[in-house]
Amino acid sequence: MFQILWWLYVLWPLGCWAALARTRLLGGVVGAALVGQAVVLIGLEYEWWSLLAAAELTVAYPFGSLLAILVGVLAERRLRGRRPEPAASHRVGGATVALACHAIVGVVIAAAYPLYLSGFAYYPSLAELPLPSGLAVQRDSGTAGGCASHDCTREISIGSTSGLPPAAVAACLRDGLNAAGWTAGPSGSLQHPHGWLLDKRVVRVFITESPRGASVELVGPEYFGESATP
Repeated sequence: MFQILWWLYVLWPLGCWAALARTRLLGGVVGAALVGQAVVLIGLEYEWWSLLAAAELTVAYPFGSLLAILVGVLAERRLRGRRPEPAASHRVGGATVALACHAIVGVVIAAAYPLYLSGFAYYPSLAELPLPSGLAVQRDSGTAGGCASHDCTREISIGSTSGLPPAAVAACLRDGLNAAGWTAGPSGSLQHPHGWLLDKRVVRVFITESPRGASVELVGPEYFGESATP
């Protein structure tokens, strides 16, 4: 059910613009802009990439798409003039109400997001772990391991593509994370912000040597408010 609602949230502006577009050129340009914004959210949802501002982009999506549609409507009106009445008024009115509801949903998400995260452990995306050149993921447990009482852990094996010994692989990974802005966390871990303003969670990594390189535990800890902030 959640996935259906999420896809409805993503496709909502595209449906509204399909009802409003009047020209092929501007319709295609604005449609491409809307598809680009939607792809950003889809990529974040399916872990094609990782961005600190993921929550903020999700909340801003209705307003960014509304702006693109408004620009398109005004540009088409300049080219084609006013819409013929009365049939057009119903289409414009319906799209306006739909876009307003979409914006309200964005506001509700912004207000509820911190509360939703409270006491919520999560699986970090593999995209959140930047690997230095010469290192590669050999195995990733993904979400198969389940979550403990206060965190979710994915176990990852890191190896060298250039024949480095295990100790050098672990040291190279630590140095790379430090250079990427990761800081010291509890129990010898390194940690990094998972989000930006709305999402105050952190992602933590524990690195140990293994026979073939480095064993990594990528952990999404439960969020207890400001105490989870690095």
